[in-house]
Amino acid sequence: MTSTYRKVTLNEAESVAVAAFTYLTADEERLSRFLALSGLSADSIRSAASAPGFFAAILDYVASDEPLLLDLAKELNTKPERIMEARWTLSPSEFE
Repeated sequence: MTSTYRKVTLNEAESVAVAAFTYLTADEERLSRFLALSGLSADSIRSAASAPGFFAAILDYVASDEPLLLDLAKELNTKPERIMEARWTLSPSEFE
């Protein structure tokens, strides 16, 4: 059996993170929980989004909440493992 696994590129990983962020912000309850746990506010989120590591932090947050990870995977029509691979692509030094 030949594997069809393909590593997530940086561009793909960033796209997953943007989609995850969009998913979080589309629901007031999800957004409120994210803001509370991240320490961000509605006013500071725009500047935080342009900071290095923001995309990785979004996927770290999603990975820390299995039901959220599973819901996001369903929303993106992908496997949770693909989201985790995107997370690894964005912050590989954390997993070495």
